[in-house]
Amino acid sequence: MNSNFAIQLDHKSIISVTGADCVHFLQNIISNDINLVSNNRSIYSCLLSPQGKFLYDFMIIQQLEGGYLIQCNTTIVDDFVAKLNMYKLRSQIEIKKKDHEYKSFFFNMANEIIATSFQATKGFTLNNSYGFFFNDPRLNDFGIHGIIQESKKEDLIKDLNLDLLNLNTFSKIYHNAGLTDLVPASALSNYFSLELNLKELNGVSFKKGCFVGQENTARMSLKNKIRKRVFPIQIIQGSVEIGQLIKDNEKTIGKIISLDPACFAVLDAEESKHLFEQTISVEQSSIKILKPHWLNLN
Repeated sequence: MNSNFAIQLDHKSIISVTGADCVHFLQNIISNDINLVSNNRSIYSCLLSPQGKFLYDFMIIQQLEGGYLIQCNTTIVDDFVAKLNMYKLRSQIEIKKKDHEYKSFFFNMANEIIATSFQATKGFTLNNSYGFFFNDPRLNDFGIHGIIQESKKEDLIKDLNLDLLNLNTFSKIYHNAGLTDLVPASALSNYFSLELNLKELNGVSFKKGCFVGQENTARMSLKNKIRKRVFPIQIIQGSVEIGQLIKDNEKTIGKIISLDPACFAVLDAEESKHLFEQTISVEQSSIKILKPHWLNLN
């Protein structure tokens, strides 16, 4: 296999938000600071319920001609667009789906794509004739993403001599990294953003001021009361089910919220600390709780 590969992320969709009020509109509702976005920087953010619980997460990049492109999961794109339109009111903005114009990709390299000027900092973004390339804004070592023009994707793969791999490779990379990209939004919607590690993943700004769900989010962070956390799990033996309880010495410490291609559980953050990387029994099966290297629970 060629050492340089690309994965087309068919589970991702693209939305454009344009118009005179697009900065003000997004700043008032999303969890991160839209003013951080520029021609060479992208951000990770989410939209929360008024109570501060998770609804949708996404990446935002700036279009050269003005406005923004938002990359989100295809399974929620219609609901997400409807929610944005609900908040639109009289704002002078236009919200459109752009899947016919752009496709999302994941890459394992940078220099061959965008020459030596690509910076290895989270969110660094560069535009060229193929489209937009950006380092994952969550952490520096989470890979390179592309929002590529539909008309240029075949040229990109050919010109750069890329192996095109299937989505299973991406799911393994991101599951091992502890990222919930392939977890259904419905499995995450019962939890607060900080329970889903969005603070550690640079998805929340505590300096920008108000946004939807900001009050509870700020209170939890200030009091450091994050009792539950989402963790990747590995099934060692047997099979498990969504909703199945995880116990330690007969005490329930969490439950499984999603399975293949992204196996995750929500666990008591304190009670599960001593169980990381250990094999534990779940009824007739066994699992291992994985701790992402970037998550500090001290």
